[in-house]
Amino acid sequence: MSPAETTNILKEMLLCGYKPDQEPFLSMMLQTFRAAKLLELRTRTRIFIPKGRSMMGCLDETATLEYGQVFVQVSRLGHNQICGKSFSMLNANGPADTTLVLGKVVVAKNPCLHPGDMRVLRAVDVPALHHMVDLLYFLKKGKVNNHVLFCNLGPHPNEGSGSDLDGDVYFVCWDQELIPPSQVEPMDYGASPAMLLDHDVQIEEVEEYFANYMINDSLGVIANTHTAFADKELLKAESEECIELAKLFSIAVDFPKTGVPAEIPPHLRVKEYPDFMEKLDRPTYESKRVIGKLFRQVKDITPHTSHIKSFTLEVAKKLYDTDMEVDGFEDYLDDAYFHKGEFDYKLANLMDYYGIKTEAEILGGSVMKLSKSFNMRRDAESISFAVRALKKEARTWFDKKSSINSGSQEDDDVYAKASAWYHVTYHPMYFGCYHQEMSRDHFLSLPWCVYDKLIHIKKNNSMRRKHNWSLEDQFMSSLRLS
Repeated sequence: MSPAETTNILKEMLLCGYKPDQEPFLSMMLQTFRAAKLLELRTRTRIFIPKGRSMMGCLDETATLEYGQVFVQVSRLGHNQICGKSFSMLNANGPADTTLVLGKVVVAKNPCLHPGDMRVLRAVDVPALHHMVDLLYFLKKGKVNNHVLFCNLGPHPNEGSGSDLDGDVYFVCWDQELIPPSQVEPMDYGASPAMLLDHDVQIEEVEEYFANYMINDSLGVIANTHTAFADKELLKAESEECIELAKLFSIAVDFPKTGVPAEIPPHLRVKEYPDFMEKLDRPTYESKRVIGKLFRQVKDITPHTSHIKSFTLEVAKKLYDTDMEVDGFEDYLDDAYFHKGEFDYKLANLMDYYGIKTEAEILGGSVMKLSKSFNMRRDAESISFAVRALKKEARTWFDKKSSINSGSQEDDDVYAKASAWYHVTYHPMYFGCYHQEMSRDHFLSLPWCVYDKLIHIKKNNSMRRKHNWSLEDQFMSSLRLS
């Protein structure tokens, strides 16, 4: 399952009436999601901003935008985002489920080291671009010799971290309380002069260049140094040290093209780090800034994977849901048991390969720790693809005619089959029956590969039970009246 699919399943379960304290799979997924988000908040300070998005930057090919203007139209994530005076609903000329942002916006591109990288612009309406959604459009004034020619006051993309719109993703925010009251002049992001040779490049020079790149790739070091100085200096990112580091970072970014390395001078070497950077092998101090305070608050409540409750035999006995039983499900138990074993075996192999500890982490994409051979930034897509492929295979098993009807024209009862999948997963009689030699927690995800069938069963049986209770209440009332 992809994170989006998992989110949809959890949403459907909650809307169906499932309670997290009564449904183990729902509880496990929500607890893991919470733990992962708190971990992100602690280690990366990732804070959700309702009136903000990440968008790819584009050029206004209609040449409508003027300097200081952008076009922003977002797809709606929920009604809570459609509020505030800074933007209004799109009219009938555009898609009905989109919102046109109007007014002041702040735009930045990661990494954002120089204070001038934060640009305050004005979002305007461009009817010719109403068909474009979740993209950030900058001005364009024409072309000369097949090269883009920007307004002579300076291109907005280049003002923000030296962007050139080659797939760059920007942070856009229209929350007026978060828009800076003033701007700092953007840094000059012109690249350093490249090293020129008076002869053809030799293979030995290519090898030396590659080795130098590996040695002088200092982007991460400069970024961490900037974070440390920005926390400690009174002027924060506007301090002389941070401005100098921002310039060094720009040189380091261009190093693969120019061959000019960024060398950190001695006076910019960090002597001690703020505690939120978690440099356990270096001298640290307690940061007094907002990030430091947030870090310590989150650290006190951040749960670890081990705190997430496992599905035990006692839980199975207590929370097995008889509402999920459908007449005739017993006929499909043998096939369900076989597929449960196959699914668990393949899922466990995936978890072992990537070094992922829990079922909920790999299913929801909220992985808190991977094997040293992998990292989430690089391998998240491959993990998601592997899980989607396994889920697709499970659906193929489900759609294939079962052994009891393989020799007849009669179709399977899909709801009875889904009920059997639930039964062999949740019933205490089946607890611990799968791959005991693997010493793993009992997996719960197989039946939720066909969650639409389970939701249908739950809704129908819940409605039937409520109807029976209503009839019983009416009968008891009539007895009391008589």
